[in-house]
Amino acid sequence: MIKQNNILKHCGLIFLLLFLADNSEAQDMHFSQFYASPLYLSPSLAGGTDGGRLVLNHRNQWPGISKAFTTSAVSFDNFFTRFNSGIGVQIIQDKAGSANLSFTHAALQYSYNVRINDDLQFVPGIQFAYGSRALDFSKLIFADESISGGASGSWERLANENTEFVDFAISGLIYNARFWTGITIDHLAQPNHSLLGEEIKLDRKYVVFGGANIWTEQRRRVGLDRAFATSFRFQRQSTFNQLDLGFYWFNNPIEVGIWYRGLPIFGEVKNRLNHDAVILLMSYKYGPFRFGYSYDITVSNLALQSAGAHEISLIFEFNQQAQLRIGGRRPAVPCSDAANPLIDAYKYRQKRRRVF
Repeated sequence: MIKQNNILKHCGLIFLLLFLADNSEAQDMHFSQFYASPLYLSPSLAGGTDGGRLVLNHRNQWPGISKAFTTSAVSFDNFFTRFNSGIGVQIIQDKAGSANLSFTHAALQYSYNVRINDDLQFVPGIQFAYGSRALDFSKLIFADESISGGASGSWERLANENTEFVDFAISGLIYNARFWTGITIDHLAQPNHSLLGEEIKLDRKYVVFGGANIWTEQRRRVGLDRAFATSFRFQRQSTFNQLDLGFYWFNNPIEVGIWYRGLPIFGEVKNRLNHDAVILLMSYKYGPFRFGYSYDITVSNLALQSAGAHEISLIFEFNQQAQLRIGGRRPAVPCSDAANPLIDAYKYRQKRRRVF
């Protein structure tokens, strides 16, 4: 009986993940360290530093649930001074369940810096992406075939072990040396992503993000570099809404931060408060490297079962061209050095800048 209960529980998880993937209201994967996964946040952040940037991300969501969700990503982007443009590429894979329900996303991004005036910069971006979803049918075990020992009628619903599609996204970022705000609209093509042979389109996702540099201190003689800032990210996909709001303190080389994810003041979701987690962040910067770790403290009804979420990030910058800041050509986004390497507001001088 115990073995049979384990099989039923295991099958329930598989079907939960399967139908979440096919449900038209399913949400995309996400990273709590959203500024440490810049290309996933917005194509406008491609070429966001003064040279090259390599980023690695890994997230283990709900480790208390066996084989729930793991997400890994790698991205590279570079700013090309001659063309005042940024180009980026990223590959992300999300896996869940013992049947390896997976989502793979590969994208090519382009951004362009436009001077609005001596204080504001505008960066439009575009993304072309290839996506696929896959499931290993050979690893599926259904409850009725386990009990009866015969074939399951559930197999009739399964149509494709994988589905492939192309997709597009656009974005815009506006900023000066004190604040930044941007918007990303993803899944413009609304591709069909069903594994059940049905027409189920991927809903468009709207992301609004931003922040402000509340206080910054930099003293070159003593090597002091401090910053206190706030940031947010709001996402909407179908009927799902999510807000991440928090603060971080950077005291070179260490950064600590705290965020809250949820929207309780806007009512309930299926008779439950719309709140998810409190996120704690700590990062360390060593030369061109930045390592970050965050932990999601789940505050929803999944708290006892999920065991939260662990997330790590590694950022490596190289071939940086400091003269872009010193010459006043590209003001820095006023975000912390660890969360987004665009900061260095004290290098920014209010000189006239050219588009090229």
